[in-house]
Amino acid sequence: MNALISQWKADLIRTSRDKRFFILTLVMPVLLYLLFSNKTSGSPAQNAYTMVAMAVFGVITSSVNTLSVRLAAERQSGWTTFLRTTPLSSVTYTLGKALTQLVLTLATILVVFAVGCFFKGVNLPIQTWIFEILWLCIASIPFAMLGILIGMTGSSAQILGALAYLILALLGGLFGKPTGMLQDFDKWLPTHYFAQPGWDMLQGKTPDIVTDVAVLTGYAIIFIAISAILQRHSNFAEGFSFKKFWQKYKRFIIIGLIILWVIFRRFIFSKS
Repeated sequence: MNALISQWKADLIRTSRDKRFFILTLVMPVLLYLLFSNKTSGSPAQNAYTMVAMAVFGVITSSVNTLSVRLAAERQSGWTTFLRTTPLSSVTYTLGKALTQLVLTLATILVVFAVGCFFKGVNLPIQTWIFEILWLCIASIPFAMLGILIGMTGSSAQILGALAYLILALLGGLFGKPTGMLQDFDKWLPTHYFAQPGWDMLQGKTPDIVTDVAVLTGYAIIFIAISAILQRHSNFAEGFSFKKFWQKYKRFIIIGLIILWVIFRRFIFSKS
């Protein structure tokens, strides 16, 4: 336990000193919130909706983009190799990262919510505030798993992380529902099931927690499974070959996609 706390504190201090974290995770969601709220009607209801969207955006940025780049940098610098020579276990290292990410997620949510409350006139019942905070923290787990997965790709992490979080944000409905051929594409992304319960609560609706949790859990399991497979690869500090990975593990990937399809058929399209 002492080793875990020490690892967590050290990682939290290193992360808090990172300018990239400060700008992408805390500053950007607030700036985008102020920008979009000024362009809309400016009503408290619309400001609350945008507040949740930008909090989700900040959490995804922190989990998928920032976390993945930090993990990749530690791998490339040889830090993780050095840790293998110490009594610190890989489980303790991973748990320390998870706790750090949870704190960063909570910080992002609180900062965006504070701006909404004190500067944009968002006034919600206390139970709604509590639900929003707890849900966004818990539901962020699959995105943290995705960040860890991308971080294992070494030098490719920065590009993949940026690409992933842009797709999740833009096509996931955070900046407006996709139109045309992509109008239903958001239902295929975890972003929709991350943000929707928060939006439902704002409108006085009862969130479909069973569906949202089922889909997010499915994504989390797939990300964890792929991460476990990648962990067995050697020379990950230098990245890996997607072609070789596909050739070796395509059966597992196909099975994972089939499982995800079954989840969508059972919980999503059966309601259409």
